[in-house]
Amino acid sequence: MALLNVLLSDMRPGRCSATVEIRLLRFWEARNVRKGGELMSVDMLFIDADSTVTQGTVAATRQLRFRDRLTEGSVYTLSGFDVVRSSSNFRLCDAPLMIRFNDGTSFDKKFNPERPIPTEHFRFMPYSRLLELANTGTQLPDIIGEVNAIRSTITDRIPGAQRVMLTLRLESGENVCVSMFDSMALRFHTKFDSYEKEPRVVIATSINPKIVGGRMFLNATSGTHLYFDCDTAASKEVFDTLTGEGTDGDSGSSKVVHAQKIEPVTVSELNKFIISAEPQTIEFLCTAKVTGIQTEEGWCYIGCATCSKKLIRETASFTCAHCNEANAVAALRYRVTLTVSDESDTASFLGFDMEIAKLTCLQASEAAQIVGVGHDAQVDTDIPLSLAGVVGKTYTFQLKLNDFNFSSKHQTFTISRIFPERALAPTPTFAGHDGGQTAEMTNPGVVPQATDGELGNPHIGGNKASTSANTSDKRPQQGEADSDVDENGRKKAHVG
Repeated sequence: MALLNVLLSDMRPGRCSATVEIRLLRFWEARNVRKGGELMSVDMLFIDADSTVTQGTVAATRQLRFRDRLTEGSVYTLSGFDVVRSSSNFRLCDAPLMIRFNDGTSFDKKFNPERPIPTEHFRFMPYSRLLELANTGTQLPDIIGEVNAIRSTITDRIPGAQRVMLTLRLESGENVCVSMFDSMALRFHTKFDSYEKEPRVVIATSINPKIVGGRMFLNATSGTHLYFDCDTAASKEVFDTLTGEGTDGDSGSSKVVHAQKIEPVTVSELNKFIISAEPQTIEFLCTAKVTGIQTEEGWCYIGCATCSKKLIRETASFTCAHCNEANAVAALRYRVTLTVSDESDTASFLGFDMEIAKLTCLQASEAAQIVGVGHDAQVDTDIPLSLAGVVGKTYTFQLKLNDFNFSSKHQTFTISRIFPERALAPTPTFAGHDGGQTAEMTNPGVVPQATDGELGNPHIGGNKASTSANTSDKRPQQGEADSDVDENGRKKAHVG
């Protein structure tokens, strides 16, 4: 007979026949981005009466049996499950063990728990701790802060080409940027547009701290949940400290910034635009076939392992001027110039490390090696097969233009993202408060329709007042991905 009221802290590795009484705090899908978003597992976060928090997971092959029972906030009795070691990467809690559902697992709702169980739990960490965790891939903490700005870059043609940059001010005064991409951007927009007013306080759970170009970004993951203002006791506590709070309070000026809509263009239109338009920062989508790889300047360079900037070769070492490091650690980085064409014209597109690595599924450091040190350092010159294989294929390129592209020295367009050519599904729409519409894509973000300007400057949501500005946020680089990973770089379906 199964034992009752066993606590999560009493679990030991192996098959557990005892019964635990737990509350389901959150659940989410872990998907394999290398296999078209294939579902790997459904992951969960549990808490018991002693406030012990543990992660749970159910494999994709078993998830249909339990999926309809999952309700965030509900209490369950759980028995007949496996207890396994928690992963040392992308951890959501401090528990050394986690729960894995099996074919004999019993999982039933309980409406009258034996003991009161907390209704919420967050792992907020100070800014200094976030800096320590950046780029380590070890912890996925939660973040809470006052909204300073909401920026979005959107498209209406390419599924997965959306991003939201949410700037929050922490209680300690630092500003941090929470980056949301693709399906997470869609979830943010859906919640934002259903909200009666602009949120002043936001909680984002399970974020992955990254430092890119010397700046910290808090990347949303598959386990990220968003809570506004008074959705939780934790957010309400911060909300109540702000001036002008309350149902009748004046929340001040809008924090929503107009988002740049990324328009599709042909190669010919792109070439003509830089000749006729005024210098500006703007992005376009361009679908073209890769017809060659230009090798005059090579296909990779020796960069700094910390900031990716090109290193200065000294007699017996490398120097990074950006990091002010005299003995910098060298790492190979992609710098590939592609010749592309469509039916209208030809152009040169320049791709850097992470986008080319995603395209080839191979890091530059795996495709070549550095021979020698300092002035004698050399790099392989032969183009790897993984890179040569892109010639002849058609992709949709997201290009970022700046003032340099409008000068006489312009030779290439810089690639910010690359998407495989695919059939473009129809885009469902939902109406904004101002009569405008926003459309959502399949597996990705929200796409507001253009409302003003030649290329469109759509609002993020409804009739919420906005201040005009084009966003020039550059997507932070993502972590290295294995051949069988979810959207946060994990082989196993936990979170990350």
